[in-house]
Parts: sequence; C-alpha cells; structure tokens
Amino acid sequence: MAYRSKYHGRYGGIGAMLSRPWLQAPCVAAAEKLQTIAEGRAPVGDPNEDSHPGLYKSSFAVVPITKNVPFRGQPRRRAGARVLNSARHARILEYGNSLTPRYAIFRKSIDDLKAAHRA
Repeated sequence: MAYRSKYHGRYGGIGAMLSRPWLQAPCVAAAEKLQTIAEGRAPVGDPNEDSHPGLYKSSFAVVPITKNVPFRGQPRRRAGARVLNSARHARILEYGNSLTPRYAIFRKSIDDLKAAHRA
C-alpha cells in the first residue's frame, strides 16, 4: 500500500511568508540576473550616426516592488522586483515600428534566463 501524504497547507502562513521583506532579496537577485542579460543584448548605436549611443543600455534599473495579488477575492501584498528601462525609445526598441526593427530585448532575455534554468 502506498503512503499518502497528509500535508494541508495553511494559506494564511504561506501568504504571510510571501509578503515578508526578507523575500524581497531573492526577487531583486533574480531581476538583477535578467538585467545583466538584457544589458548584454542591448543594441548600441554608432557614435557617428546616433545622437545617443549606449543610452538604452545604460538605462536599465531594478526596482523592488510590493504588488497586490488577488487571492480568494481579496488583494494581498506580495514582494517582488521589476526590471525597467527608462530610455524614451525603449518601447520602440522592444516592439519596433515602421522605421526601427523589433529587437525584443526583454522577451529574448527572459527566454535566455529560462533556458539557463532548464539545463
């Protein structure tokens, strides 16, 4: 006869753990890994033709956040981190337009990070 686990999680305790400040550090560490990959993928323009070469690459930042995540209809505060790029043309480089090709730096960086954890 197979042993059957009798663990029943306490959602209140798990939720309390996910909202603690000490959980912010691993979230920031993961976001910094993503930032490093994204900076490596970021295009840098030719200084002779581009009026702001390297601006996009130097505009990445990691911001710790707390976010309301709904659970059973109630908003719950959860620790996290976000990678941002404050360059004015970041959206154009990510999604492209009629003049600029789609670079998708964040999407490709996330894919690279996932692939590194699968191996």
